Amino acid sequence: MKLDNLLALQDEDTRLRNLQRELVTLLPERRKAAKERLRIAQDAVDAATQENLAAQREYERFQHDYTRQRDNMNRAERNAGRIMSLKGQEAAAAEYAAAETAANAASDAANRAAENRTPTERRLDDARAFYAEEEIAIAAILSALDERKVQVEGEIASLQEHRNELAATVDPTQLHYYDRVRKGCWPAAVQFNRNDSVCTGCNLVQPASVKQAVLAADKSANAPLIYCPSCGRILY
Repeated sequence: MKLDNLLALQDEDTRLRNLQRELVTLLPERRKAAKERLRIAQDAVDAATQENLAAQREYERFQHDYTRQRDNMNRAERNAGRIMSLKGQEAAAAEYAAAETAANAASDAANRAAENRTPTERRLDDARAFYAEEEIAIAAILSALDERKVQVEGEIASLQEHRNELAATVDPTQLHYYDRVRKGCWPAAVQFNRNDSVCTGCNLVQPASVKQAVLAADKSANAPLIYCPSCGRILY
């Protein structure tokens, strides 16, 4: 059984299938993965930004509280200057002391908030720097993927032309059956394990009649196609 041209066609179809898989599946997956990297870097920037904003708001809140308490101290001091009675002076002094205590507490809290804000600013700077690096790296990756896409499309067009030339050399009966089988099974033509009587496509043991037919086809260039009764693949 002469299948040289058919097997050469199958080899070409294998290359075509691999390129088409790269074009339709692998390249888009790589592009998606690259964009996901950039999204993760952006998420890190967003998280660091929110953290820094929260620290900034906390600092501003304590600063505002400190300013308010300082205003209370000044008001108590002015009130004390206008009060003549001893009892009034004592009340004003108590008011001033309370405001001073509260102002000192607010100042301490503001200082702690400022200390807490510094690491968040550093983390934000780091996140932004990492995003900038990722942006450059991802741009290079996407550019390379675009170039590869163009290359693959060119290779597919060239292989398809050669494939058509090969198909014209295959016996029409073989080609018709091969084209029908390859739509559901790949590869469409597989070796028959003559020792174990196994189709290497579906890996099932075949009847003795199949082995006898394959062995007979080995001795005749004009033998008909032998196919696996289990999966339908062409056996050689």
